Amino acid sequence: MAEYYFLGVSFPPLAIGQKPPISFQELRERLEANLTLPDWEKFKDLLRLIDLANIRAEWLEGPFDPHGNLSHKELEEALLVKEGLPGFIIDYLERYDSIEDRLRFFPSLYTTLCLEMQEKYPDGFLHEYYRLEREIRLILTALRAKHFGKDIVRELQFEDPRDSLIAEIIAQKDASEYNPPLDGLVLKTLFNRCVEDPKELYKALLEYRFEKIEEMEQQGPFSIDAILGYAARLMLVESWNDLDNDRGKELVERLSR
Repeated sequence: MAEYYFLGVSFPPLAIGQKPPISFQELRERLEANLTLPDWEKFKDLLRLIDLANIRAEWLEGPFDPHGNLSHKELEEALLVKEGLPGFIIDYLERYDSIEDRLRFFPSLYTTLCLEMQEKYPDGFLHEYYRLEREIRLILTALRAKHFGKDIVRELQFEDPRDSLIAEIIAQKDASEYNPPLDGLVLKTLFNRCVEDPKELYKALLEYRFEKIEEMEQQGPFSIDAILGYAARLMLVESWNDLDNDRGKELVERLSR
């Protein structure tokens, strides 16, 4: 496993709510110049969730997130010619022709991506990162469904009911409120405190994810896992600095389906 001593000591500290001392674009350029090809592929896999969110934004004519693998123009072309995207997305584009259908079934793509990444990386940072993102999404989906009176079974129609977390959520479909497992109680507290203020809720979720990602950086400051964790946290810092109220509402809704 490669050790990146120069990169590791060159990364300045990050904090939510403060201007980062390095931009994500600068970081990307450093990594492209210094990572091995297998580790550069891991960095690209880290950004797959951004690419997926940008596909949805393209169909909704929403704002584009520059942190992804593809520029806006590259994404438009990839969607048009159905090339340069992961196989499961190409299959999805072939299966659904209309924008309406593509948006209706879009949550299935998040499920597929998270599970594929966890299978591709059976351990290490990317496995834990996609596990975390999936759990946050599922728990928020359950909390929002209860709060807004939605059918939780319908909200989770693309999930495997045999999955332990899915089964636990569905078991509470008739309860007055959803009580997540112990690890999700912090999310429930954040949701209940900030549900009426999308910007504050999104900030709280950014802080929650920032702290969780710091905990994942277990292999020392010079490992690829530490570098991926730093990149993930830098994206969170930049996302907060670019946030406004409308964007906060949109992003919270995106996180929960």
